[in-house]
Amino acid sequence: MNQTELALQLQQAGIINQTTAGQLQRSASPWWLQILLAIAAWIASLLIIGSFIGPVLALADHNAVRAVIALLLISAAIWLAVKPLEFLQQMSVAVALAGQGMLVYVSYDLFNDDVARYSCAVIAVLLLFSPLTPLHQRLSISIALACLLSLITSPVVLSVSGASLTATAVLLWYNRQHWARWRYAQTVKSLLEVATLAALLLAISGQSLFWFDNLLWLENTAAYASAFYSISGAIMFISSVFWLSRQATAPSRLALLSMALLLSIVLYSASGLLISAALMLACFYGCSRLWYGLCLLSMLLTTSQFYYSLNLTLLYKAGILALSGLVLLAAWLLLQRYQRRFA
Repeated sequence: MNQTELALQLQQAGIINQTTAGQLQRSASPWWLQILLAIAAWIASLLIIGSFIGPVLALADHNAVRAVIALLLISAAIWLAVKPLEFLQQMSVAVALAGQGMLVYVSYDLFNDDVARYSCAVIAVLLLFSPLTPLHQRLSISIALACLLSLITSPVVLSVSGASLTATAVLLWYNRQHWARWRYAQTVKSLLEVATLAALLLAISGQSLFWFDNLLWLENTAAYASAFYSISGAIMFISSVFWLSRQATAPSRLALLSMALLLSIVLYSASGLLISAALMLACFYGCSRLWYGLCLLSMLLTTSQFYYSLNLTLLYKAGILALSGLVLLAAWLLLQRYQRRFA
C-alpha cells in the first residue's frame, strides 16, 4: 500500500479530512534533498537574523528592545510555519529558536540563572500550542526538559524524574492507537519521542548514581535513588510483560510473568537494563523500528556500563549476566513452544 492509497482509506474511514488527505498524498522529497534544504534554510535564517538584529542592538542595546525583537522573531516563525514549502518551514525553526533564545537572555539579564531556566521551559511549553513544525516541537520539549532537569540537585528526585519519564513513554507507546486520532496527536508524538529519548539517557546514567554521588552538585543520597530506580525498572518491566501476554493462555502467561520476575530479581543491580528492556517492549508494540533499535542500543550501553562498573565485583557481575541469559533462553524456548502450539 502506497501513501496515496493509505490517505484515501483514512479519509473514507473518517479519521482525517480532505485537507489532511491532500497533504499526505503529496510525494515527499528524498531524504538527501530534505537535508540540503534544511542546511540552506538554516544558513539563510542565520544570515537574515544576523543582519537584522546586529544593527538594531548596536543602536539600542536594551532589554525592552531585545524583548520586542524576540516577539517579532517568534511571530515571523509562526507565519513561516504555516507555509507549505519545506524551505520556509525549516527557516521557521531557526527563527523561532532565535526568538526563544533572545527572551531567555532577557530573563537572565533581569533576574538570575534559575529564573532563566524556568522561563526557557515556560516559553518552550507555550510555543507547543502554536502552529510551528513538529521539529520545533521536539526541540522545544527537549529544551524545556533539559532546563528542568538541570535544576535537580538530588539523586532521589533525579531517579523519580527518570522513572516518571519512563512510565509516561511506556503508557503512550501502549496507547498509541488511541491518541493517534486526537487533534494534537502530533504534539503528543513529539512528547513521546522526547520522553523516550530522555528515559533512555537517564536509564544509562541511573546505573552511575554512585559515581554522581562524589560530585558536589548532588546530595549524598545515591543509595536510596539507585534502589528506587531498580524497583521502578523492575515494576515497569514486569508490567510490560503482563500487558503483552494478556492474550496468552493462563499457564503460558504465568510462566512468562515468573521469568520476568526472576529476571527482575537477577538484574536488580542493572536498573538501566530493565528500563531499556521495558521501553524496547513498548516500542515493539508501538511498531517503531527506529526507537526499537535505539532501545537495543541502550541495552548494549547499559550492559557495558554495568559490566565495567567498579561498585560490584567482576565475578558477581559475570554471574548475573550469565544467569539472566539463561532466563532469557528459557523464555525464548517457551515462546517458541507456544507459537508452534497455536500455529
